[in-house]
This record gives sequence, C-alpha cells and structure tokens, in this order.
Amino acid sequence: MRASRMLLGLALLLLLPFLSASPANAAGLASKKVWLHDVAVAMKPAIPYLDRRVARGGDHLAIVLDIDNTSLATHYAWPRPVRKTLAFAQRAHELGVKVFFVTGRHQADAKAQRPKLRRAGYTVNGICGRGDGEGLVHSKVRCRTAIVAKGFTIIASVGNLPSDFRGGLYERKFDLPDYGRRLS
Repeated sequence: MRASRMLLGLALLLLLPFLSASPANAAGLASKKVWLHDVAVAMKPAIPYLDRRVARGGDHLAIVLDIDNTSLATHYAWPRPVRKTLAFAQRAHELGVKVFFVTGRHQADAKAQRPKLRRAGYTVNGICGRGDGEGLVHSKVRCRTAIVAKGFTIIASVGNLPSDFRGGLYERKFDLPDYGRRLS
C-alpha cells in the first residue's frame, strides 16, 4: 500500500509540468511574453544597422521579411503584426528601402496575405511564395534571386527558420526565435 502511494506520488510529480502547461508550453514553445522578449533581443540592432547601411549609400536597396512568426504573429496573435519587425519595415520604407516578403507559403496563399500585411501596417513592394512541388529552401533562394535579378541589393533578411537564410543573397540576417524549429 505504501509503495503504491509512493509510485502514485512520483507519477504525479513527473506529470505535473505537463498537466499545468499552456498549449504553447506543452508543444515546447515559449510563452508569448518570452517570445516577445526574444524577438526584441534579436531585433534590437536592426534599426541602427538599417540607418548606418542606408547612410553608406547604394541604389535599389531592399529588405526581405518572412511572414509567419516574423512579420505576423501567426502562432501567438494571428494576424497581428510582430511589432519589432513592423518597426523595422516601417523605418526601411521611410528611408526609401523596398520591403519584400519571401514566404514558405504556396504562391496563391502568399498573395492572399498581402491585405493582411497591409492591414497590419506593412508596405508590400512584393511577395513571393513557393511554386507547386517546390521545396522550401529552393523557393526562398529562388525568390531572393529574383529580387536581386531586378537590380535590388538585399541589405537585410529577417526570418525565424534556417530556410530564411540558406543560399545567402543578403548582407545581414536577423534571426528570430524558432525554439528548435517548433515555431514555423
């Protein structure tokens, strides 16, 4: 009897974190408050960098932003903007830098995000998504290549997954949290 109670008590202790976890924490994700803090830390150098980079000069400067959990708070507050990314994009627009969105969403769905991005406060100079049967990394590299082919210099890329940065074609990256790729 005593051994049974001890085992039951031990089982409850082991299960307690899972029983009291919020859905985000149950999936191994940070709380919204922690996520916002982590985003703020990642984006802290972004606007000062942008100001310095634009002051150095160059024609046809652009930034590239991912959409989900980078520009729009897809997991935590859909379809609200990620405020730190929005401030960066708005500053870029003020400085004459074009704002492009490169997303893993399929092209038709990507284009459907344009009104949501505009309502959230973003200027949208272009949006590019995946083609049918196209892999995520390939599509994002293809999209950045197309932007560069139009004569733009991508001075910054903002995203939260490794696919947002593979293949380069940008000068600096701002890597938002993805919590071990659990936040896409």
